[in-house]
Amino acid sequence: MEASARTDVGLVRAVNEDSYLLGDVLFAVADGLGGHEAGEIASKMAVDMLGEYPFLGQGNPVDKLREAFQKINTTIYRYSENERGCKGMGTTLTALFIQDCTAYIGHVGDSRAYLIRDKVIYQLTEDDSVVAGLVKMGALTESEARVHPQRNLLTRAVGTLPTVDIEIIKERIKPGDRFILCTDGLSGVINDSDILNIVRSEQAPAAVVDRLVTLANQNGGYDNVTVIAVFTGT
Repeated sequence: MEASARTDVGLVRAVNEDSYLLGDVLFAVADGLGGHEAGEIASKMAVDMLGEYPFLGQGNPVDKLREAFQKINTTIYRYSENERGCKGMGTTLTALFIQDCTAYIGHVGDSRAYLIRDKVIYQLTEDDSVVAGLVKMGALTESEARVHPQRNLLTRAVGTLPTVDIEIIKERIKPGDRFILCTDGLSGVINDSDILNIVRSEQAPAAVVDRLVTLANQNGGYDNVTVIAVFTGT
């Protein structure tokens, strides 16, 4: 298994509020929200706590992901309540844990996890956002959602409330599977088909993340962008 990550502030924002975790079998991206430096603090807290959480050999991975996310949520919420200037801060969090040829994904927010398998790209996570709900109901098209004024309005985030609902995905890994984790700085400006073409055309995860970040900036770079590519091998 090979993996690589890259984060970039983009061409518009002054501060990068994204954070990521690149481990051996645990990977995550987080996109912070909140005024001043609060978003940056929230996303870093999320990935740092996740990286310190005991996963390997510690029971059911689904249960461990839920426990980790809830603990992170509680910690960030309490921090936001007690620290000046951090009220209401939070973060997206999308994590991938690989164990026994199975991918376990925990998700809150609108960062995404993709699976590229047999020349097809699958969006494994569902965006917790207003526009995603409208697309699901048929009230908006995908192209309309990309430019909608409420496209950045989340319906769920880590740390904004005392408790959080967590989406958990379990996927049996097949030879050649490739996973992409990204913040909306990528998915908001690049079509899934472009992600698929870049992943399929490169043999190394480092080349994939470099090309995806470069393309996001070429398409405007309106937001911070963070990408992790995980190649599971043949």
